[in-house]
Amino acid sequence: MKATGDHVPHGGETFKEEAAMNGSNDSSTTYHALASVRLERLWRAVYDTPCPDSARSRFDAMVLPWGAARIPSAPAWPSDIGDDHSPYEFSIALAPDEPPSVRFLVEAQSVASASPTLADMREAALALTQRFAGQGIDLTRFERVRDLFLPDVESARFALWHAARLSGGPEVKAYFNPQIAGKERSFELVETAMRTLGFGSAWPSLLEAAQRRTADDEIRYFALDLAAGGAARVKVYLYQRGVTVEHLERMASIRPGYVRGEVTEFCRAMIGPREASETFPFCTYLSFVEGEPTPKEVAIQIPIRFYAPNDAVARDRVVAYMRSRDHSPAVFEAALRSLAPRELADGAGLVTYVSLRTGTRRLTAYIATELFGTTAGEEQPLPARALRRQSSQSTGLPQGKIP
Repeated sequence: MKATGDHVPHGGETFKEEAAMNGSNDSSTTYHALASVRLERLWRAVYDTPCPDSARSRFDAMVLPWGAARIPSAPAWPSDIGDDHSPYEFSIALAPDEPPSVRFLVEAQSVASASPTLADMREAALALTQRFAGQGIDLTRFERVRDLFLPDVESARFALWHAARLSGGPEVKAYFNPQIAGKERSFELVETAMRTLGFGSAWPSLLEAAQRRTADDEIRYFALDLAAGGAARVKVYLYQRGVTVEHLERMASIRPGYVRGEVTEFCRAMIGPREASETFPFCTYLSFVEGEPTPKEVAIQIPIRFYAPNDAVARDRVVAYMRSRDHSPAVFEAALRSLAPRELADGAGLVTYVSLRTGTRRLTAYIATELFGTTAGEEQPLPARALRRQSSQSTGLPQGKIP
């Protein structure tokens, strides 16, 4: 495979999706149809078999009925899942000692009106939650924090997302917005949620890991495994601007058994010799299980699209890192080829994040759908549309606004 500019085959399908991926959508293309074709290609690339009914059923629950709508030229609701506001994305988790895992993240869309409100989006997301309940997912913990994270406010970046593993047994997560009542209250809401769920003993470890430095440190997502039992996790996603690699090393060392240097090696492979995440903040997530004061997992998620000139370079960095750890990149390369709607050297943003779960050699690549556009092939800050949206949205609560 060429280092840059390689042609990405589409497997011979005749489905008309090219226009949809370049900002001028074919008026006959629906959200469900496009994602369904992508899923089939991805599945064949990763497993060399057709996508099974079990995966289709989970996927359909996430995209239907709203996904039967045609994809507009611009999104009715500007989802934060994609830089171009696409409402879903695929990811693939890879580890040398386990089968690849295909996952799907979605912000369920409202069909209540042509210009949905946050309340409309909340209701669409809750309807999806109930569809999952019909598939045997446990909502006990979800219901305990539902009112905390889903207040009746006028606006916010999002209300509720869902992610599901499409391969293997069902594994579903709900993603809440800790900034629903204002960015400055995100730590307060997460602490309350953790204590409500019985994870109060883990809160000091989270604060120790965060090493809060400035008011810009934020918790963007709070996720729950929608499952019963002691192994079900809560996950807290921290974003901190300007953190150094040494800072990330200290965060990773909160997990018992961490081997120093693993995070440094990963960061050097993805962004080069930089000492800090100056362009766009890295994400560090910590997951906890009931009764354990220290995190079960610590993962570093690098927004590689802002640190590579194009997706061909991003791919090459991931491939080189995997090879350096005796981990074959073949499945990653095949998955990326199957989902790419364009040549990789034509822009950055298809590979959005690359994540390392420390201590496991588990790498996850997140791949955008680019329904409404492609990020230019250069390092750049958060798109202006998203910045304007974040700066203009009030939460509707008197305590504060989302900056």
